[in-house]
Amino acid sequence: MRLAAALPLLALAACSGGDKVTTQPGVIPVLTTLAVSAPGNTIAVNGTMQLSASPKDQSGAPFAVSVLWGSGSNFVATVTSGGLVSGVAGGQAYMYAHAGGLVDSTLITVITGAYPASASVYMLPEAYSPIQTDVARGAVVQFVFPSVAHNVFFNASPAGAPADIPGEASNQTVSRTFNTQGSFVYNCTIHPGMTATIVVH
Repeated sequence: MRLAAALPLLALAACSGGDKVTTQPGVIPVLTTLAVSAPGNTIAVNGTMQLSASPKDQSGAPFAVSVLWGSGSNFVATVTSGGLVSGVAGGQAYMYAHAGGLVDSTLITVITGAYPASASVYMLPEAYSPIQTDVARGAVVQFVFPSVAHNVFFNASPAGAPADIPGEASNQTVSRTFNTQGSFVYNCTIHPGMTATIVVH
């Protein structure tokens, strides 16, 4: 999402990765998107999370530009010049990337105390929601299937994931218990690219 309001900016960060900038001959590249991404949306107090930005021009090619990172609330979470978020206190804060007159952001929730013992994952038309779910070991996760059919298949690694939810599940809720600590990525084989993660703490 893009915001027009002025935002607190913390530090200057070089844009990522040495991507090769390619545009069509005679076309002047213009920064069009920043595309902030995060591995999840929840961290604990004193926990960290690495954000990234992928500036692109109007043709979708990488665009060389410096990115300014900022936190909407340093009382909740801070962000470094390299986009590393640190949880400070319980609450929510937007993390902002600013470059070339564009702003993109992602909302981070900082939790206190124990991770939850239960959670729900909802099936959107071609995505799981949330993309990352953080729970305590032994937690029960409810996978809520709408009328559109989906399934849940966990990656083979790491070991310890619960049983898959195969076939074409719809109009039902299926529970799985997570007894092993780790990050468990799962996918829907019906909708390529539909993926999410359960992080067991």
